[in-house]
Amino acid sequence: MEEQETKQDPNNHNNIEYQENNPDLNKTTNHQETTATEHLPTPETSPSETPTAEQLLPNSNHPEPINKKKPLTIKNIFLGWIEDNYDKLFLIILIAAFIIRILVYTKTQDQALWWDAADYMVSAKKWGLNLNGLDLWYYRRGFLWPMIEAFFFKIGLGELSIRFLVAILSTGIVLASYLLIKEMFNNRLALLTSIPVAFSWVFIFFTGRPLTNLPATFFFIFALLFFWKSYVKNQGHIYSILFGIFFALSALIRMQYLMFSVAFLALAIVKEKHKFLVSKKLWISIIAFFIILIPQFYWQSTKFGNPILDLATYYLGVGGSQSGEVGVQLAKFSDLFVYFNNIPYILDANQAGYSTLFILTPLYTLFLIGFVLFFSDLFLNLNKLFKSQKLQKKFFILFWTFSAFLFLGYIAPHLEQRYIMPIIPFLFLITVYPLYLSAIYIKDKYKDKFNNKFNPIIIFIIISSILIILMIPNYNFGNSLIDSKTASYKEIKQAGEWIKANSNPEDIIIGGSLPQLTYYSERTVYPFHLAYRRDIEQKQEADLDKFILENRPLYFSISGYEAEKDWAFAYPKKHSDLLTPVQAFGPDPNQPILVIYRFDYSNIEAVARLEGSTI
Repeated sequence: MEEQETKQDPNNHNNIEYQENNPDLNKTTNHQETTATEHLPTPETSPSETPTAEQLLPNSNHPEPINKKKPLTIKNIFLGWIEDNYDKLFLIILIAAFIIRILVYTKTQDQALWWDAADYMVSAKKWGLNLNGLDLWYYRRGFLWPMIEAFFFKIGLGELSIRFLVAILSTGIVLASYLLIKEMFNNRLALLTSIPVAFSWVFIFFTGRPLTNLPATFFFIFALLFFWKSYVKNQGHIYSILFGIFFALSALIRMQYLMFSVAFLALAIVKEKHKFLVSKKLWISIIAFFIILIPQFYWQSTKFGNPILDLATYYLGVGGSQSGEVGVQLAKFSDLFVYFNNIPYILDANQAGYSTLFILTPLYTLFLIGFVLFFSDLFLNLNKLFKSQKLQKKFFILFWTFSAFLFLGYIAPHLEQRYIMPIIPFLFLITVYPLYLSAIYIKDKYKDKFNNKFNPIIIFIIISSILIILMIPNYNFGNSLIDSKTASYKEIKQAGEWIKANSNPEDIIIGGSLPQLTYYSERTVYPFHLAYRRDIEQKQEADLDKFILENRPLYFSISGYEAEKDWAFAYPKKHSDLLTPVQAFGPDPNQPILVIYRFDYSNIEAVARLEGSTI
């Protein structure tokens, strides 16, 4: 089949056909397969089908992207998506998002690392600088992000450049979200969706934390974009390959993102039923995906055996892994819904909506209205699901969101908003949907009273301005949260730097906050229970006594940041003749948050008592 290009002027919005109701205007592009399994289903247009909210609007014309095939040039790769004034208006949003993230970067560039960030950064520093010390890397994790970080250390750029990269990738998520919604719907809806993504407190706050979530989400949303281009719109096998590669890259950063495979499978089933099993496009993506994951599977198998079975065991509690670990155990059924109950807080940054759906805040109210308007035709026409592209698209979004929320409730009931980053663009898509319909209604209702050429963009500028005002609490909350965490773990950073300056590379340290203390001190650090990785069995106080006698560590560091065992906090007092305080950190000298003790092995009696306790 040959591509049929649309020739309309991008600014002449009144002549643009609603392509979802006219599938002949949206025929496939290059390399479309002609087998029966690859043909797109024709949208259902039966008079008996319940009309959508859009169709109820007067004289509504709902624009779709102008999908012209363009030469593969550097300019088109980076700027080829700019097709009309709405795309240009989005550039303003993108620039604003970048400025916001640079401000976050400047504010947080010197902050101490949190545990999760240091857990990756410590291995990256070890690999990049060839440091001695323990292998703290947990081999179930995807290795790509610390490898990228290690490259920065290797070439002498270090932590600041890594933090700047996170800010760039955070901005890239805004771009990826826009391109995705534009591909799935149109650039007007994409424009409105991009605004809350740009100003969301979740993305703003975590831009200041070099964690894995933002980089993984960047690759993943682009993977979803390529999936839509390849599998849904048949725009060529190059996108099938890119989908497999980018999905694998996101998993290599955060294995948790494999959970979205179920949503891809669900769409394939409703789109092609059993015929998806022989879809050439899907098999190309699957092959590309597994080729990229080969190093991870090999590395993981050296520690935990069969990587597929081990992941199923650890994340789903299925069967038994070689290590005997199970990472998840559902404590109570209600845990499955903790992320659903957090939606008002995610959308509006309102603490009152942290764990309840029974609250009305501005964005959450729009979300509730948008949910009804967006999914009503899906619920009323489920019998048309296997024939309608439009319904399949909405089914995919609904299944994507619900399945991810349930899975996260199962594996991470402690509730971390950063885990739902790949879902946030769709949450905001639903939220802005009533505003989008309002803009379309105003344009169609009063189009004769205004200049047709400029009226639509003016309307969307006004709607966008209203949306930005609604997002101000998000922006303020994100920044206030950053400010409130400015000093967190500062004492750990200070302690690590002090230990580095007052020890030799071969010295051993006993201490809490293992990854941060190791990262900043660049020394071999053991936790009090001696299990420096989660796949190692934790030891007791008697084992620590024996370890001290055999390995003669130099310092003992303990702080109030971590929930250590009671015997660990009591250890310095119990062995006061062996441990001498040499440094303390905290805002109050009389009540320090962290204390460093030095082992005094010259005290023969103290050493003898320690030896006696191990008998």
